Amino acid sequence: MQKIILNPLLAGGLSVIALILFKGAECFFYADDPLLFYEANHGLECITYGLYILAGMTAIGFYRDFIKTDKRSTWIALLFLWLAAFLREMGIQHWLTQHDTTAIKLRFFTNPENPLHEKIIAGALVFLVLGVAGWLLVKYFKRMIRGFFHLSPLYWSIATFGGVGLISQICDRFPSKYFKATGLRLDADTALWLKLFEEGGEACLPIIFALAFVQYHQIKKRSSG
Repeated sequence: MQKIILNPLLAGGLSVIALILFKGAECFFYADDPLLFYEANHGLECITYGLYILAGMTAIGFYRDFIKTDKRSTWIALLFLWLAAFLREMGIQHWLTQHDTTAIKLRFFTNPENPLHEKIIAGALVFLVLGVAGWLLVKYFKRMIRGFFHLSPLYWSIATFGGVGLISQICDRFPSKYFKATGLRLDADTALWLKLFEEGGEACLPIIFALAFVQYHQIKKRSSG
């Protein structure tokens, strides 16, 4: 089992399996209206909430791997980013403003009609999250690069996390960019597949997050054994 967990390709493999399962759930339970599976308060969003809860429980469950070492601050930072991502998934960007659709996009801050106090609160939260993420990146950047080229399962999972997140964002932006560029709407099948990779990709992130904690635990266990 340890050999499987410490396979550098496991994060990517689990992401592919998860996307296949999501597609299967869409076809089986939402055959009459497949796009509904990806809408708020429906199938995939509920699954994503559950995955985030499990990811948080996993991070807390392995706190001993961090709390008695100099990596305590890393564990706290990761748990903070998990909470921020979970709140974003639940829609905190809509709770922060009563005058706009979202409070974490650039157009929110450049819109003169949005109140200053909402911009200050939203901006402070955005900078806090970026600051914590930036601190982790600076602290571990060299190790991530070195670990990636040495086929470290942990750093391959981190790279997969970033890649899946990037693909999800591209699939989110593509329909509107395509319409602006061509004046044409995507056909229904293409839009549905993009929804799978966008929303399904976001649902894969807590899976990879939890896996990284399991892999780190196994690496420590192997090195101490």
